[in-house]
Amino acid sequence: MTRSYSQFCGLARALDVVGERWTLLLVRDLLLGPKRYSDLLAGLPGLTTNLLAKRLKHLVAEGLVEKRTLDHGVTAYALTTAGLELEPVVMALGRFGGRYMDGPRESDVVDIAWGLVSMKRRYVTGTGHVGIELPDRAFHIRFSPEHVDVKLGRVETPATAHTSVPTLRRLFWMGAGSGELIAAGDLRVEGDPAAWDAFIDGFGLT
Repeated sequence: MTRSYSQFCGLARALDVVGERWTLLLVRDLLLGPKRYSDLLAGLPGLTTNLLAKRLKHLVAEGLVEKRTLDHGVTAYALTTAGLELEPVVMALGRFGGRYMDGPRESDVVDIAWGLVSMKRRYVTGTGHVGIELPDRAFHIRFSPEHVDVKLGRVETPATAHTSVPTLRRLFWMGAGSGELIAAGDLRVEGDPAAWDAFIDGFGLT
């Protein structure tokens, strides 16, 4: 049983549910969409299989995570409606933690997927839907004034960018311009150029 702070306070009750180590990182990863147990385990180096099972069991019991059956009978874990309500919490903590991120420590694991989740905080304006194809994974980003959604997987979008992780980092966090990356052949955009430009403008990129 999860330890309780035993305080009649909303914050204390919330921490009773999601304050254990690894819990909010699981929520962060599930914001990208349903994931298999093995994918969650692989994506969180240092988390043991026994502890992952314990955390998932707790989150399911609290109604924040549920099991789903995907294509070909694959079982995955997904956030429930209540679990998705934690997104603003994850975003706020990520924004707060950004001040401590001068650069990765030598022992840090780095995953572009976590950076894509953080892109939600970069939204400025506009509406659109674009795909991002990397050598090993694909993502798609749907954005509007009402909500910004970043998901793992390939779907049909008006525009899709094909690129590498280093190039994506240059575009998103190092100030490289989309046009210069396209001209250099490091970024290739298929589909409607206007849809891609809407994404660049919508997230304050160049």
